[in-house]
Amino acid sequence: MSDHPSISIVIPNYNGQHLLEETIRCAYESLQTSGIIDAEIIVTDDCSSDQSEELVRSCFPEVIFLRHEPNTGFSGNTNRGIKAASKDWILLLNSDVHLSPAYFHSQLHVMKNEKTFGVMGLILDAETKEPQDGAKSANVGFLSIESNKNIFSKEAVLPTFFLSGANALIRRTYMIEIGGFNESFNPYYSEDVDLGIRAWRRGYFLYFQPQSICFHAPSSTIRKLPSEHVRMIAKRNKHFLHFLHLPALFNWLYLGKSMCNALIHLCLGKKLHWKALVSVFRQINNLQQCRRNFSQAHLGIKPLSLLGVKRVISQLLEKQRTDEVRS
Repeated sequence: MSDHPSISIVIPNYNGQHLLEETIRCAYESLQTSGIIDAEIIVTDDCSSDQSEELVRSCFPEVIFLRHEPNTGFSGNTNRGIKAASKDWILLLNSDVHLSPAYFHSQLHVMKNEKTFGVMGLILDAETKEPQDGAKSANVGFLSIESNKNIFSKEAVLPTFFLSGANALIRRTYMIEIGGFNESFNPYYSEDVDLGIRAWRRGYFLYFQPQSICFHAPSSTIRKLPSEHVRMIAKRNKHFLHFLHLPALFNWLYLGKSMCNALIHLCLGKKLHWKALVSVFRQINNLQQCRRNFSQAHLGIKPLSLLGVKRVISQLLEKQRTDEVRS
């Protein structure tokens, strides 16, 4: 790989007109100051009702704008951008995330490792400058997958359980190889965790580079949706994640435990857990097929178990700590 690889920036958009202009401007500035000459920007629009298309076509005519109807959600919308991308690497960039100048410069050496699936930078709150997203810990057990604990470092590149969908730089060939995002997770939540687990289980590495900084601007897309509906989707997709990646016996034990928990909540008049579980069983055939597809694909290479992934990440963290002590 050359010192300055080619990059496609894919920006999934849904009614983000008020954010897009600054996001695209910052992206261009970061490409230029990072020395990235071969690049393209693709905006994938998920049936917006605002003037996003008019804004992009008038202010940035060189940007590729892909509009799709009907609305499908984050995974489907992003996959369309991935299929349209033509460069070596793809940066998945939320419309409310602004890159800092030379954002890519600190990631170049990580990208040279052939086992690197992708790398993400540090996300700061645009107003408070407080850290929002760092490396994600791999806290997994026989019946649990917890992935939202952040691990921060000042300079050290750390392994991360998954890459935030807000600023994930991913090798295009590897992304296509593992099939992109699983669209069962539409409209949103946990699709980036699932992608990260699939990449690790295939033997690839995912990293967090704290010296690549971007800023998360205030966004209200999800806040406008009914909060109970959002919570139900989040709960449903967490069930999806467990069923797809726990060992065959344990995934059914997990669903049995979840059913008992949902019945208890239902008796207390709380329907959310039950609704989420019903949604899972409606898609059980699809989830089983996804499990089979993952196990049978990739040229017959046997994937790592989830606990194997945790072990590999722990080893990389231990090596990082050892290297710091020696230096």
